[in-house]
Amino acid sequence: MKKINESATLAIITIVYILLSVRYFPGQFLKTLTWTVLQILTVAPLTIGGTIIIVILLQKSMDAKIPRDRIIRIFLTLGIIIELLYGLYNYLGVKGA
Repeated sequence: MKKINESATLAIITIVYILLSVRYFPGQFLKTLTWTVLQILTVAPLTIGGTIIIVILLQKSMDAKIPRDRIIRIFLTLGIIIELLYGLYNYLGVKGA
């Protein structure tokens, strides 16, 4: 039962991450798909780097190796936070000075 629960929560976190990554253009599926893939590729290095830093800090503080599913959860959680903030930035149209 615990394994099913963990798989379900991982699936939900993945779906939320993908939904926050979508850049929707009404009636233009190809443009939506292109901008979504570009969005994921643009933000992925930041998310991967943050995940590596967090995992290294956690492993040094715990003196143990973190399981792969926990690393994926850290990546997705950090990705959700970054995508939410970046989506708000795009939605509000914040311009530089």
